[in-house]
Amino acid sequence: MGNTNCDNFFSIAQLTDIHLFADIEKSLVGIQTEASFQEVLGTIKQILPQVDLLLLTGDLTQDGSGASYDLLKRSLDSFAIPAYCLAGNHDDLSLMQTHLPSQYVHLKRSLDVGNWRILMLSSVVVGAVHGYLATSELAWLEENLTAYPDRPTLITFHHPASLLGSEWIDGICLQNQAEFWAICDRYPQVEVVLNGHAHQDFDQIYKTPHNAVRCLVTPSTCVQFQPQNHKFQIDNQPPGFRHLRLYADGSMETEVYRLEVGSFNPDLTAIGY
Repeated sequence: MGNTNCDNFFSIAQLTDIHLFADIEKSLVGIQTEASFQEVLGTIKQILPQVDLLLLTGDLTQDGSGASYDLLKRSLDSFAIPAYCLAGNHDDLSLMQTHLPSQYVHLKRSLDVGNWRILMLSSVVVGAVHGYLATSELAWLEENLTAYPDRPTLITFHHPASLLGSEWIDGICLQNQAEFWAICDRYPQVEVVLNGHAHQDFDQIYKTPHNAVRCLVTPSTCVQFQPQNHKFQIDNQPPGFRHLRLYADGSMETEVYRLEVGSFNPDLTAIGY
């Protein structure tokens, strides 16, 4: 897949934590997740002049049903732009593999976009909410980084790779962060790490002894969690998504877009999701 943009960048829209149900009328803490997802897709088409691919970084469904993955596939096929999907802790990978692949929907692990490489890992621990990169995942990551030392690289998986300053969410993020960052430290081509799971916007330079990596977390397309709160708390910010522009020289620009305030109102008294 080549770079198709006249400004010499590759355009990616990241959508995460969609939490679809088989029943499109069903809500998650007061928000109908199918409706908010469709509104986000419509916003992308409206405000971004070109998108080369969609990157969906986990918790695609809430109920982990085949019907909810079919619903997602129909939406992505209608959007008619290549979409690459990762599993989150609410997902069922075997059902994803059965129901999702299509002309536009893919479950690939690596992707060449312009001069960049995107490496897609699984941080899912079956039956758990927290994340962990298995030894096999870390080995696969290092093999790929070794093979392409001159390609700027974006690494993505569901669970945040760094602490976000919120005790409850940090407890269910990636549990072996030190192992992951030790690998990133050895490969200066690692430019960006992109995650979901935390239902909030986070953007920080993560410094290792020999590298500095842009570490990004993206709001959910439905419910948001209040940042910097040590206890679970639903936030009243609207659903959103992230736009990334990967330039041929290895630089990257990004911003988060949100729907209009009041377009979807969560239940702020909810104590779990």
